Amino acid sequence: MKEEENDIVPDPEGKQASYGAGDLDESVVIDEYQGDAIKKLKERLKEAEAKAKEYLDGWQRSQADFVNLRKRDEEAKKEFMKFVSLEVVKDLIPVLDALSLGNNEPVYKLFMQTLGKYGLEESNPAGDEFNPEFHEAIGVIPTDKKENDHKILEVVQKGYILAGKIIRPAKVRIGEYK
Repeated sequence: MKEEENDIVPDPEGKQASYGAGDLDESVVIDEYQGDAIKKLKERLKEAEAKAKEYLDGWQRSQADFVNLRKRDEEAKKEFMKFVSLEVVKDLIPVLDALSLGNNEPVYKLFMQTLGKYGLEESNPAGDEFNPEFHEAIGVIPTDKKENDHKILEVVQKGYILAGKIIRPAKVRIGEYK
């Protein structure tokens, strides 16, 4: 083996080089080197694009989670405000009872009107059919009229409903046909 075969030797004109045993064209060597470099760059580009897509997907998921969290937070606030209203109204119901028992009808009506703005409704079911979901039976009144059987004949204490939820059922006496 000659010493020249293992070395790169430029030709006298500087156009070709030989490596090893052959007379390889310098442009072929450069093309192969550039081709490898391009392949590596393309692979790195694909990896970077995949990572960028992964980051974008993660960011979009985080944004969606944040929007959903905000919506849940708003709903929780609304529900909390209903609950706070419920507690306030529960505390004021004995005041309503005291007003309705005394000779304070104008004050009572004004107070009910004010609380009505916040969703409070009065339940005064006299003459209605008894419904254990809305009424609490505390006694019976014997009746000789069949049409009054299981009807509310007397309201002992009014009930109250806030935002569609019963906060105190009406205490009633119902008719019992004999």
